[in-house]
Amino acid sequence: MVFGLLAALGWGLADFFGALAGRRIGSISAVVAGQLLSAVFMTAVLVATGESLEPLRSDVWLVVLNGAFAAFAYTTHYKALELGPVAVVSPIGAGYAVVGVALAMVVLGERPSGLALAGAGIAVVGVTLVSTDLRKLRHGIKNHVPGLPWAVAAAISFGVAGFLLGWISDRAGWIVGLWGSRVAQVAFLLPLVVVFRRELSRVRLGVGLGIALLAGAADILGVVTFSAGSERGLNSIVLAASAVFPLIAITLSVIVFKERMVTNQVVGVVLVIGGLLLLGFG
Repeated sequence: MVFGLLAALGWGLADFFGALAGRRIGSISAVVAGQLLSAVFMTAVLVATGESLEPLRSDVWLVVLNGAFAAFAYTTHYKALELGPVAVVSPIGAGYAVVGVALAMVVLGERPSGLALAGAGIAVVGVTLVSTDLRKLRHGIKNHVPGLPWAVAAAISFGVAGFLLGWISDRAGWIVGLWGSRVAQVAFLLPLVVVFRRELSRVRLGVGLGIALLAGAADILGVVTFSAGSERGLNSIVLAASAVFPLIAITLSVIVFKERMVTNQVVGVVLVIGGLLLLGFG
């Protein structure tokens, strides 16, 4: 649980800084900068600890899958943060815990308590409320939060990526597993570097790039503590505990961006966070 909460701290800060960076230098540039930093950091940790890559030999397929889902998740999530309010996008992204816990139950046979499963259901209801402005809906106007489709796609792919990372950490150890995950993710980001090379070439040393690297550093805190926790305990519990990160992102975004939500969206955020807390404590 402690490792999951530390991961939540890292990812909450990463969401906030990621939103700032995406609005300054673009979501693709922010993702590439942050994940390159993460890959370099884990390579340094691997070399410093002298860990062997042998445990990954039988799990290469898991590493490749994780890299693909993680690259897609980070790209869509940062795009959602660039387009929509953090106070809405971040809780939707936190729904990844429901996906990850379900996979841990089906594939690994983990069995969270009934309280945890009730929390997952409450979180789903909360996501539904966050995603719609009921005042406009009552007037027959369907309202979509900017970046909503990207946020939903990110939540699903983060759930799969988080489950795979936890599984790899269980089998190969968190240092080797996380190094493989970061390197594979960067490999899958390379096509985006080619496609968006003009956008990336316009990035210069400055505040925007610095904020993107801060987001990357915060994300490193998140993935390191998440991976270490998955190696030591149930993946489902670490996933659930880490999903309370919107508390940090929402607080910072409301203070700095002056973001405001309608009543049902506030209720939805509370349900998402409350449901995920039940999921973790259960």
